[in-house]
Amino acid sequence: MELKGIITQGESKWLTCCQSVTDILIGGVSLYDKLEELFNQDSEGYFEDGNKQSPRYGVRYVILEEQPIEDKTFEQQSAEVVTQMLYADYVSGCYSEWTCGYGGFDYAIDNGGHSIFKELESYVGKYVHFAI
Repeated sequence: MELKGIITQGESKWLTCCQSVTDILIGGVSLYDKLEELFNQDSEGYFEDGNKQSPRYGVRYVILEEQPIEDKTFEQQSAEVVTQMLYADYVSGCYSEWTCGYGGFDYAIDNGGHSIFKELESYVGKYVHFAI
């Protein structure tokens, strides 16, 4: 799954009766809804059943000052940013693998301070090319 566009904040999404997360919109598309769809999980059911397992994925993204180019793959877009980081004095983008491994639904949604929502929230107003 890939999403491209400007990062904005969305509404609160309730994980359980007492826990919520602020959604992130990428190009107007809800990241929460896309992750819930990808992991094929019902969030409340998932968090109420600690034994439930979900598929595990790696998350990558590149933060950009300008709109990502539609016909560029994630690999092309991120390679340009990494190259700029190596050869330029000023880098206007950021590249992240987010984790050193793979995560499931709980890891992506809320894992004790390193959720993808909290991470991308610091880039509101910038552009992102996001890939799982």
